[in-house]
Amino acid sequence: MSWSKPNVSNIAKPPAKLHWRTWGMFITLLFFITSFILARLWPDSSYSSQWTYWVGSTLITLIIGGIAFSIRIYFYGLAQEEYNIWQQEQKNIEQNWQKWAMQSLVVLDSFYVLPNQVTANKILNNGSNISAEVNKSLTFNDKFDTAHSIEDLFVSMRSVLNKLPKTESINITVYSSQHADICIENTISQAYQKIGIKQRYSLSQKIENEIDVEQLTKWVDTTEPELELIIVDNTKSQSSSFLTAFLLVKKSHYQDMGIDIALVEILRPMFTSDLQLAFQQMVDMQPVIKQVNQLWLANLTNKQEKEVLINLSKNHIELEDVNKLQRIGGNQDELSYWLALALGCESVIASHKNNLITSITQNQWLSSVIAVL
Repeated sequence: MSWSKPNVSNIAKPPAKLHWRTWGMFITLLFFITSFILARLWPDSSYSSQWTYWVGSTLITLIIGGIAFSIRIYFYGLAQEEYNIWQQEQKNIEQNWQKWAMQSLVVLDSFYVLPNQVTANKILNNGSNISAEVNKSLTFNDKFDTAHSIEDLFVSMRSVLNKLPKTESINITVYSSQHADICIENTISQAYQKIGIKQRYSLSQKIENEIDVEQLTKWVDTTEPELELIIVDNTKSQSSSFLTAFLLVKKSHYQDMGIDIALVEILRPMFTSDLQLAFQQMVDMQPVIKQVNQLWLANLTNKQEKEVLINLSKNHIELEDVNKLQRIGGNQDELSYWLALALGCESVIASHKNNLITSITQNQWLSSVIAVL
């Protein structure tokens, strides 16, 4: 489903304008009627030559006309006030929804490894010369060791973790494909201790072949002041293999920590079956998508890739580069969204330009904007 933003109709219409010509005609007609009635009530027939008759007719006209005009101004003011209040309320609704949509997870650090050792920097600097891997399932060679790569992961993040308060707690969530190592707890515990990371942690492992979008949204909405370390172990996938990880924190908590080390944020994801509506809402509520320059497509067919490009064009989003993960990293599965996210984060850091990730999971579209922090 798309974001459930209500369609707020404009129930308060602007007040009708004051038409001075109409009011002039009204005063003129009122003067004639007043003069006629006053002439019928005048004690003699010489009323037209008496100045008191004309003064009386004028005064009565002005009094009645003034009262009518005052009533009109009063109701005009009420209508204008109601209209202004409703316009402000609509503005507040729009701002609140935009604030909600712009909530994000700050990426403190990320890590990934691919069998062909492709990186986002290589793609940005020399993408046309990277070997195409279409219809190939890339796998790690026999020398690849998951435990060693987990250790490399913590080594790469050690400098960032050392800058964080030791009182912080880290929730480690491992997403593994069905063919990955089932027991990774000891591997992480040993690497954690060997690297000497000070923050306490909790660990959970989930065997899934699709993206847990609900959990991803919960991390954005959470009020808990905790760090999230997401490890995606797809090293023994039946499609192309990879290992990736993200050290994330809610933006509000990042600001509370008083540090300045992050360069990238991942905005609230869009998960829907209606791609056209999705991009329309993102343009409306996540305006940074208008500054997206790089697009990463994961786990999509050629037809679906074209549909993404067409809808972005309809929303006047101009792209500098389109990176198809299938060409770079071989055959895709639903977990490939995480790999695209990791490549996108590195791309944003290198280029200082916003990126967009679009993928398919659970037979629905999943899109995320990665923005410069």
